Amino acid sequence: MQKKNYTIAGHHITIEAIDIEIEEFLPSFKPFESEDASDPLFTLTIDNSIQPSWRGEKIGTFPCPSAKFEVHRMDNGAYQILVMDDNNIPCAFLQGDAGNKHFDITTRGNESNKRFGLNNAIMVIFTICTAPHKTLLMHSSVVEHEGKAYMFLGASGRGKSTHSDLWVEHIEGSTLINDDNPVLRISDDGTPVLYGSPWSGKRPIYKNVHYPIGGMTAIEQEKENRIRKEPIPTAFGILLCSCSTMKFDKKIHLDICGTITEVLKTTAVHTLSCRPDREAAELSHSTLKQ
Repeated sequence: MQKKNYTIAGHHITIEAIDIEIEEFLPSFKPFESEDASDPLFTLTIDNSIQPSWRGEKIGTFPCPSAKFEVHRMDNGAYQILVMDDNNIPCAFLQGDAGNKHFDITTRGNESNKRFGLNNAIMVIFTICTAPHKTLLMHSSVVEHEGKAYMFLGASGRGKSTHSDLWVEHIEGSTLINDDNPVLRISDDGTPVLYGSPWSGKRPIYKNVHYPIGGMTAIEQEKENRIRKEPIPTAFGILLCSCSTMKFDKKIHLDICGTITEVLKTTAVHTLSCRPDREAAELSHSTLKQ
């Protein structure tokens, strides 16, 4: 059996594989490889000989931007999750234990299907297991500037990546650190910190870095550039829609809502209505740096 240890946003995880090369199927995890095998948050065993066997109550099917998850809950509270692509092709079957400490997964389909299923399953496990630890897996494009992370939020197609690129092009010293799925974690002193992750959407930006958050803004496409600071209730809704949530699990959902509340104690959320131009980048930069 092959075994690899990784550290993502300060959380140690262990991945074991019986019949595949881990690095071949999870190349984006390489920057997060760690020698620290102590007290992993969870262990995942990849075993493609497992035959899926549904033994729980179906909770529902939950669509995400590129995947669908069919969730079942067993009598002991553990989850069984089927990962499907946007064509409803099953790519992975995941089963956990009651304590969310160990998970088994089997992948299906061609190599692309297997990679897709495995990566999306690990994202689900990561969200489930880190929620009690003031950690959020965000849907955001992020740049670093002068030692701080600036997050651009919004639904797919709103222009998050475009706005990040405008910062890199026009705001000197800006660097893209993740383009779709960074991790936000509140440090022990209450500071929200943004971490790179092994997941970054369509662009392979897998950086094992972390920075305190300098600002957050939702992106909206408009014909004029303007920015506004959102009141707390609106800001809460923006962040909730921008992070991975497990609404089928009340405790996990409450943990996520609690973390968002903590973030908003120290960090404002803005909305930038903008064109895809230099002026928009300069406007958000000057506002968020205040």
